[in-house]
Amino acid sequence: MYADSALSLVVPVVVIVLVFITRRVVLSLFIGIVIAGIMLEYSILGIFGYVSQRISSVFYSDGEVQSSAIYVFGFLVMLGVLTELMKCSGGISAFVTWARCKVNSPRSSEFLAFIAGIVIFIDDYFNALSVGQIARPLNDVNHSSRERLAYIIDSTSAPICILMPISSWGAYILGIMGGIFGADKSFNVLANSIAGNFYAWFALLGVFLTILWQINLPQMVKYQNIDVQEFEEIKEHNGGNIWLLLLPLGALFVFVGFFIFYSGYSVVRNFDLIAMLSEAQTGFALFWGGACALFVAVVLAFNRISLCEYGLILKDGFLLMLPANLILIFAWAIGPVIKGDLQTGVYLANISKDILSSGALSPYIAIPLILFIASSFIAFCTGTSWGTFAIMLPIGAGIALSNDVDLNLAVCAVLSGAVYGDHASPISDTTILSATGAGCSVHSHFATQFPYATSVAFIALLSFGVAGYFESLLVGYIFGIPALIVLFWLYKRAFRKNVLNL
Repeated sequence: MYADSALSLVVPVVVIVLVFITRRVVLSLFIGIVIAGIMLEYSILGIFGYVSQRISSVFYSDGEVQSSAIYVFGFLVMLGVLTELMKCSGGISAFVTWARCKVNSPRSSEFLAFIAGIVIFIDDYFNALSVGQIARPLNDVNHSSRERLAYIIDSTSAPICILMPISSWGAYILGIMGGIFGADKSFNVLANSIAGNFYAWFALLGVFLTILWQINLPQMVKYQNIDVQEFEEIKEHNGGNIWLLLLPLGALFVFVGFFIFYSGYSVVRNFDLIAMLSEAQTGFALFWGGACALFVAVVLAFNRISLCEYGLILKDGFLLMLPANLILIFAWAIGPVIKGDLQTGVYLANISKDILSSGALSPYIAIPLILFIASSFIAFCTGTSWGTFAIMLPIGAGIALSNDVDLNLAVCAVLSGAVYGDHASPISDTTILSATGAGCSVHSHFATQFPYATSVAFIALLSFGVAGYFESLLVGYIFGIPALIVLFWLYKRAFRKNVLNL
């Protein structure tokens, strides 16, 4: 109904504006769903039914229970319980005590999170949540804000996953590309796109420079540990053992990794890594991997915690993750509203095709630029890079082939733009989970991350223009890397007095 109308933009624009004004993400998402109901229905009962159906569809849709979503919600609760259990057993405080002499500055604790984010590349959900569990205690004790940690987590999770073909992202993109280029060519296209994914590479470089030079832009200084009780887990329950943290987290990594590949193998029945990842059920793997890790933690802490304390641990763990679960419910509810019911992505994709067909710029420059911008905006408005891939990859490939433009550059522009839009969006699930992993509010994470991510995206956009003009990815990097370093050096010089007051 709205695929050819600018009205398809109303809901995402209103939601994003309300997030800024109210700083209440759940309320903003709910109002967005209600507005969509008003646009699509013509009675009070119709609107009420539409809103109820969209929220309930997160759990039950088309006659089927949405087990993947339920698994993710269950995993979040178990992660909260696991965190409380490691805190009460003294594992977190013992780990901080042990690591304090080795990781004893904001820079070193942030580099630990950066390295962990790169190493854990199988899945972005798993990356965002697990890195927070590792780095948050050291981040707190070394007086680095939760918002900085959330930025580091978010800027390594999606970018590193899209650069690794053997990841859930790589498998998903291969599935889309298989329908465009054929199964025999899709892996080569994906492998070639890794080198030209300017935004993903520059995002990693931007995080590295931010940590190295301790760059605190004004928003990062304004929002510091919003609604966070500082150092709570370090002041309590000391005298534990470091293995009470390391073994449960190690079990979490091992079991989640196992179940990711097991769930894929159970479908394809062979040991092809890409095939297994393409059919892997991330929610299933997170839930059962989390359950196994929680069992390990309970066994290890059994003699340290009385039975009566487990009820309190369960309650505190549930309440710890309740805000994240509520936000995810409404974010997943509004996703189909924007993408399917209002067809916002289709409208924006059609605009990009019209601009490209006008011939105002050389197609070698215009195509990568417009594909990057269009993919960024679609992902930002819809909160999903995966949905943007599905919409824009066929369009980008078709436009590139019909205009005799480098196909690899067009694919890279779509992938880069989609990752940036998802990265910067306040309604993206990766934004929500990165804030959850770091232990800060979604609004403060979005507000503090946006200037950093957009600075990187601006340099990536210019690099695509340069690469298109010279028809060379190498020239794009020769321009982009020094430009990004200079920009962040200027930030360092301009905001060197901006020190976090923690």
